Amino acid sequence: MIVISDTSCIINLAQVGELELLPKIFNEIVIPQAVYDEIVLKGNDRAGANDIKQAAWIKIKHHTNETLYHELRADLDEGEAEAITLAIELKADLLIIDEDKGRRIAESKHLNYTGLLGVLIRAKQKGLLTEVKPVLDNLIQKAKFRMSNELYKEVLVLVNEQV
Repeated sequence: MIVISDTSCIINLAQVGELELLPKIFNEIVIPQAVYDEIVLKGNDRAGANDIKQAAWIKIKHHTNETLYHELRADLDEGEAEAITLAIELKADLLIIDEDKGRRIAESKHLNYTGLLGVLIRAKQKGLLTEVKPVLDNLIQKAKFRMSNELYKEVLVLVNEQV
């Protein structure tokens, strides 16, 4: 299974101490060079930077379709544009992306995608988390992850937890 990730899921999971969920769910994650640079080089003092630098489960790939990349850069940041370009080039099974604009473009390109909340739902389904609610609360409080009250409740209903 080829899974490509943008920056936000990795950073948010690292900030709440749940980064290890990614390799447990997907075995291996491919990230674009721009995502690696954003996490490790530009964010070297942030949560997850050292973990990502040393992670054997992370593979860094470079995109080759410059035309598509530049077309996507008109609307997206480097990491998102490169993640979508790589997902298309590698015929990825899944793209992990949270930003609305990136998700809309991924959908228009017929890519299968999920976000951080989808990753948490998978973790609960696989028995890697006993409860999603404490992780959601940590994301909101520690990582300043934004989600509507409706989405918060919807996720808890999906994983059969009390709202």
